[in-house]
Amino acid sequence: MELIRYHSEPQLRDPVLIAALAGWNDAADAATTAIKYLTDLWKPTLIAEIDIEDFLVFTETRPTIKLNDGIQRDIVWPTSQFFAYQPSYLSYDVILYLGAEPQLKWKAFSKHFLDVCRHYHVSEVVLLGALLADVPHSIAVPMSGTATSGELQERLKEMDVRGSRYEGPTGMIGVLQDACRRAAIPATSLWAAAPHYLAATPNIKVTSALLTYANTYMSLGLNLSDIQGDALRFEEQITALVARDPEASAYVHRLEEQIAGLADADEEGEDEDDEVFHPDRAIGTGPLPSAESLIHSVEELLRKQREDSQQDPPPTDEGEQNE
Repeated sequence: MELIRYHSEPQLRDPVLIAALAGWNDAADAATTAIKYLTDLWKPTLIAEIDIEDFLVFTETRPTIKLNDGIQRDIVWPTSQFFAYQPSYLSYDVILYLGAEPQLKWKAFSKHFLDVCRHYHVSEVVLLGALLADVPHSIAVPMSGTATSGELQERLKEMDVRGSRYEGPTGMIGVLQDACRRAAIPATSLWAAAPHYLAATPNIKVTSALLTYANTYMSLGLNLSDIQGDALRFEEQITALVARDPEASAYVHRLEEQIAGLADADEEGEDEDDEVFHPDRAIGTGPLPSAESLIHSVEELLRKQREDSQQDPPPTDEGEQNE
């Protein structure tokens, strides 16, 4: 049975693929939200999808029910889709990939993913990931990255993106990057660290950081002032909520001191290999304060924001977004 379905055959110019997978590699939904932001902005064309049923355990990644006209219930199945965007203002086209991290047959899934890349002659792959770490929400989002070549690694270094020497268990992002390396397709992964005490909430600040770094890395020319403004307001709101709980406030302050200490050691040339977080590894949350009220307040705040955003008009057209 053919698991790849091609919907369209556009003539793409040296396309670069940007991908994110829901699941272990997507702390606080930050990476997949970045891809969704770009699909909402660009309105790209669906060009291909992988039938993902053979790769998922539906008791782990469940389909959802959606009401149609308030009466009919429709099943919405997890998808694995590729979209194409052909901007006239760039010298190359962009393919966006969004899907769930497979639970089964990772090697087979990687082969199908690469088959789609080869079919559209993808010139480079950029993988977005987010992970939980012992970092406070009040600092700039820590970023790290890995690449399949020295040239790509140098591009990351020019952006002050920290490398990683982590060895250990990996997720699908690591597997896909290795598959690209073996297939001689240049690949880079960009990782953002999300505060572990906001793990259950969509974190727009982490999403904004991923988009900002991807925008610079790929020279996309995007105007991200809207989401960057949302990120600033998000941080201010979380800070206000933390301040209401003395125990949570003290905990965040300890995290800030810890990060400051690591930064000072790094500037002095000490502990150069000591990393705040590691791509591909699930970070232990450590001792949390008794701050259930804080987490509940944050989740309620973000739920309300999502409801409000659904009532707002979609992003403006391409010209206004790329001025």
